[in-house]
Amino acid sequence: MAVATARRLIPTLALVAGATVGASNRALAQWSPSRPDSHAPIGVMGDHRHHAGEVMLSYRFMVMEMAGSRVGRDRVSDADVLDPDGYGYPVTPTDMTMQMHMFGAMWAPTDGVTLLGMIPIVDRSMDHRTRAGTAFTTESGGIGDVKLGGLIGLADWGRQLLHLNAMVSLPTGSIEQRDVLPTSMGEDVQLPYPMQNGSGTLDLEPALTWLGQTRDWSWGAQGGATIRLGENDRGWTLGNRYYATGWWARAFGRSVSGSVRLRATRTENIDGSDPAPSVNPSVVPTADPDLRAGTVVEAGFGVNLYVPKWRAFRVAAEVLAPLVRDLDGPQLETDWTLVLGVQVVPVH
Repeated sequence: MAVATARRLIPTLALVAGATVGASNRALAQWSPSRPDSHAPIGVMGDHRHHAGEVMLSYRFMVMEMAGSRVGRDRVSDADVLDPDGYGYPVTPTDMTMQMHMFGAMWAPTDGVTLLGMIPIVDRSMDHRTRAGTAFTTESGGIGDVKLGGLIGLADWGRQLLHLNAMVSLPTGSIEQRDVLPTSMGEDVQLPYPMQNGSGTLDLEPALTWLGQTRDWSWGAQGGATIRLGENDRGWTLGNRYYATGWWARAFGRSVSGSVRLRATRTENIDGSDPAPSVNPSVVPTADPDLRAGTVVEAGFGVNLYVPKWRAFRVAAEVLAPLVRDLDGPQLETDWTLVLGVQVVPVH
């Protein structure tokens, strides 16, 4: 049901956006990058290309909060996860905070191609509760998987643009993050999959991005995937991920715009398993490779502040909240995500 809902979202967005374009002022014949709504909401990556010779530097800060567990669409209590007559796990995660700093750079060698790279630094903290009533926290952090690639223009008609996102994700993030557990006698041991910094595999990240503008409005849609190649050094492969998102934005004068967005994401289960004794799928749900899949549909609300006199300086924020969560579980559910960002074009 959730997958079907997700599949209906983006075509609906495209139809409404197309109707908006048809009702717009058709005298404006060229897509403009010098508007507060010319960039997508800050949570969308690889949304725009640049003119030849332009460079853009960016920084994003993302925080995601997760609390409580879900099986399918139903919320389940920590007590149910721990109950021997329920799900029967001796340990359950209760909540998790993930923070990410993303540093990015874009450069356009031609009008049709923009090259880009992104370096994430990630910190995670997960709280747990045991059947005996004790609580403990595990933490991990460091550089994540670096992303490199290009945005390749496919079409440019009127005030609409279409480009291919041709990206790869390099296995630079550690998949051997360790911490002390209550049962590890003070020794650092391997942590379960959600606490790792990367995938450990070379991943393809193709996508298509479609943009459009009217006099006061802009809109866009992006659909893509993360395709894992091979198996990592610890004998497992993260599940593929598929997503689709669409947004509308409204410019309020020359410097401010607001946006609304829908995003649907489908994540598959992990293939294989980690051999470490501490990653035991019968002890805690986060260690079970068959409890990582799910479908999530989210709504986002964002704002862009654009200051062209400061060499194309842009500050943006977006918050996302779930509408649908259908998870293979027990699995921690995401409650909200906040993305803040700064983008500057020092070279025109």
